[in-house]
Amino acid sequence: MAGHAKLSPSSAERWMTCPGSVALSEGYADSSSAAADEGTAAHELAERILLGAKGDELVGLRAQNGIEWTSDMLQDVLRYTSSVQALVGAVGGALMVEQRLPISEWTGEADAHGTADAVILAGTELIVADLKFGRGVVVDADENKQLRIYALAALREFEFVGGPFEQVRIIISQPRLGAWSEWTCTVAELEAFGDEVKAAAAAASAPDAPLAPSAKGCKWCKAAGDCPALKAEVLDMFDNVKPDDILLDGDTLGD
Repeated sequence: MAGHAKLSPSSAERWMTCPGSVALSEGYADSSSAAADEGTAAHELAERILLGAKGDELVGLRAQNGIEWTSDMLQDVLRYTSSVQALVGAVGGALMVEQRLPISEWTGEADAHGTADAVILAGTELIVADLKFGRGVVVDADENKQLRIYALAALREFEFVGGPFEQVRIIISQPRLGAWSEWTCTVAELEAFGDEVKAAAAAASAPDAPLAPSAKGCKWCKAAGDCPALKAEVLDMFDNVKPDDILLDGDTLGD
């Protein structure tokens, strides 16, 4: 995201579910991790390959963030790039790689943008594909908020170039988990989701934006440790847990 937008597509699951998390997260420093850095390098490798570079010639070189491209990373990335290339060939579409897309229309933030890994214009179908390089939880394309925001922006960006579009397909590839997930909707359904995004963005901008803890929303929230709503929910859960005549020592409780 350009300019570190508060309402980024990648965190849409959080701020659309919990509008108050936006204000609560202000002041927390952005941080990275080895896994995130590896994912950034993998995306750069995928971009180069989709733009025509030969993967074997890139092994041993380093991404812009300093991470070395290894043969193992290449094999994982090729599972994604080969599938995208095969899809482009099958639908006969035009491929845009690492496509920067304006999202201000829905989030209300000036000059806010998101970057889609791959956008394919295939006649009446608009396809948005995303590479997830992690080894953790499988991410489902079904009604995925991040990818639907990318699709909204791509629809607006290319509605006078391709189409007219009638269907939108969202794809998430997780090569290291052997996962490939697809979900489709009509353009009308996507536009209706756009109204939901606008409403959530407006709620997040309100001074009394509510906090609404959830499993998905709290997982990557920087302010989760200081969230009063999450604390209250956890304490309420413990208030309703009544062990029957079981004496637990500290180590057991810790486990």
